[in-house]
Amino acid sequence: MVVSVRPRPLKYSHTIGLLALTGKGFSNPMDVAVGQNGMVYVINRSNSFQAPMGAVRVTICTLDEEYVGQFGGFGEDDGKFVWPTSIARDSQGNVYVADEHRHDVQMFNRDHEFVRKWGGGGPGAGDRQLNRPSGVAVDGAGNLFIVDHLNNRIVKVSPDGDLVTTWGSAGDGPGEFNLPWGVGTDRQGNVYVADWRNDRIQKFTNDGQHISTIGTSGSGEGQLHRPANVAIDDDGNIYVADWGNERLTVLTDLGFPLTTITGDASMSTWGREFLAANPELTEGRRIMADGTPEKHLFGPTAVEIDEQGRVIIVDSCRHRLQIYERAQNGS
Repeated sequence: MVVSVRPRPLKYSHTIGLLALTGKGFSNPMDVAVGQNGMVYVINRSNSFQAPMGAVRVTICTLDEEYVGQFGGFGEDDGKFVWPTSIARDSQGNVYVADEHRHDVQMFNRDHEFVRKWGGGGPGAGDRQLNRPSGVAVDGAGNLFIVDHLNNRIVKVSPDGDLVTTWGSAGDGPGEFNLPWGVGTDRQGNVYVADWRNDRIQKFTNDGQHISTIGTSGSGEGQLHRPANVAIDDDGNIYVADWGNERLTVLTDLGFPLTTITGDASMSTWGREFLAANPELTEGRRIMADGTPEKHLFGPTAVEIDEQGRVIIVDSCRHRLQIYERAQNGS
């Protein structure tokens, strides 16, 4: 018998970010990868006007709001990005970035130097081809899982860069997908896919055998609408960036609803520093009729959980991360 453990309530901690085309800030962040000691890597997609100005990049910072640096940039050359969709990091410090315009996934070493890529050269459905890859995740053994969005399949690649297996096809049955987007793994190596247009999460073994389907279409408790990404905590509970419902939805591994979060954002340290340097904007914010909507999630595209159990929500259209912690008993 499988027993799900109800997580402690999530308590809002703080917000990181502001709109910035380079340096300290984000521009339509799409995904976040967790490193060690509170380090995070944020992939910025930006838009067609701002991308050539340097806005498409990986921003590196800590969850304590310390800006560390950035790498990448806009372009077709190896080591550059055009329409990045997802980012992942393995235990060796290597970073992987999926790009749906380039139709590839690039690998960078711990010094952020380009190593190799999977796919590229235009869209395709062959063994080493991709068609608008949208999600990437790495399991504990270093295997890379790629969501091959328009091919409606998952591609598993070994730590050495060799194809291991693929699974999935178009449809709405078990093991089938309709424009899947995000992917995550748990400590046991199981693979969870955000089946975007089917409004559900599918769980698989490490080699692609279907285990279960979680979630149904809708906006009610425990329902999903265009889920974009998924993360799993140490208790097996499932955290979904419920993009279409503008919220984070938390479910047990059996699909029972635990909680939803619509956002609690406060001003980030970076934001306060920016306003201090631009006092004329402070007055504009002061007279704003209602600042409540600014707290809420707007286009949540991804969720991750760090080694301390902190939940990181990528609030893409507000150019920030919202951070939650598990409340201690009695708090």
